[in-house]
Amino acid sequence: MSVEHGLSSTSRTHSSSLTNRPPVILVAEDDDAVRTFVVAALQQAGYVVVAAVNGHSAQELFVANPAQFDLVLTDVIMPQVLGTELAACVRQLRPEVPVLFMSAFPGGVNTAPEPLPVDEPLLEKPFSITTLLEAVRHALRR
Repeated sequence: MSVEHGLSSTSRTHSSSLTNRPPVILVAEDDDAVRTFVVAALQQAGYVVVAAVNGHSAQELFVANPAQFDLVLTDVIMPQVLGTELAACVRQLRPEVPVLFMSAFPGGVNTAPEPLPVDEPLLEKPFSITTLLEAVRHALRR
């Protein structure tokens, strides 16, 4: 399924622990190459992916249908709405949904203009498919 705002979803081969469907992951990433890589890797692993081209689009998608998502995977620094702002929105509507952050900020995320709260899971860019999938599996078990 493709939707405006740069979204896509496919594949229904994994099953979620609570339902008979694969986990649905909302990916918020403003870099086209990174977003394409992440979406392809997740879809190939059997996840349903809804991809947003920025934090604002991701926030709109989540607010429109919060029950749809099992995980939010977001870049930290994006135009319009930061990943931390998206995470705050997710936690307000569905605090049980895990949020996994991605960042390529030199010097680590704690020196970024928008540091993460303590103990937040972080994927440091660049990352491999294996690292991505391990982080996603771990986040879904939280």
